[in-house]
Amino acid sequence: MEKLVQEVQKTIVALEKLSESPKIASDQIDELLDQLFQQKIDLVGASRNEAASSYQQALRAMGQAAAKAERAVRAPEHLPEVVTAVSDAIGKVARVLDNVVPIE
Repeated sequence: MEKLVQEVQKTIVALEKLSESPKIASDQIDELLDQLFQQKIDLVGASRNEAASSYQQALRAMGQAAAKAERAVRAPEHLPEVVTAVSDAIGKVARVLDNVVPIE
């Protein structure tokens, strides 16, 4: 689980850098950041099966989203693919969160 939280955090950091740029900042990036922050909180407070295919898919998707977001910091023309990748990763993490048991 730790690895997925780390990938979410890397994505958050890159999107925050993008949102700090006046040319790039948008409500869409802010919305993605809000969702990622909430997912990070939810992931930390739950137990999950890291061997499950949904978890592995979420981990891969978030890793790709983080890499694309980091690349877009240097090359903002890649922003549309970042939004798509992050949105896809958020959906995959949501599927993981749908199947977790809260830690009491």
